[in-house]
Amino acid sequence: MTLVRLRRRSTGFALAVVALGLAGCGVQPTGVVDAGEAAGGLTKGLRIYFVSETGRLEGVTRALPIREPAAVIKLLMSGPSKAEQQAGLTTLIDSGRFDVTGKGNRITVRTPDLALDPAALDDRNRTGQLVCSLARAQAVLDERGRTRPDDVRVTVIPEGGGELGPYVCSDFLK
Repeated sequence: MTLVRLRRRSTGFALAVVALGLAGCGVQPTGVVDAGEAAGGLTKGLRIYFVSETGRLEGVTRALPIREPAAVIKLLMSGPSKAEQQAGLTTLIDSGRFDVTGKGNRITVRTPDLALDPAALDDRNRTGQLVCSLARAQAVLDERGRTRPDDVRVTVIPEGGGELGPYVCSDFLK
């Protein structure tokens, strides 16, 4: 076989492979599939934060009206919905007393029944649930609509005293 014929055959083979690849992989076209809301950046509205199976905080939307940031503590204690649980979310805020004070972009939460070790992962996530949920609630309550969750500084005072923070939510979402 001559070199020219060999090149023609290899070129023809390559073209056949490319044509088969372009013909598709057997995936059939579908109509429009409703998959919920479109993805976006920072969402508006109340979000509370739960912990995923991988140990990360995940915000979930709640369509409940609140009058004060402290109301999110009850939402955290009630835990994720059944669907959220099936998706692997849980709450680490399940009992205890919480005293939330402050206004504007400063909030303090006292947890007299809860000792927190900032070096322990569960306690860091517990603190993050509080900080992010309270900050988001405070931003939602801003009637002018100018407060972003990361504008809100949250200080946590655990059992035994001492102060943790002030924190912003993004401290826990890294």
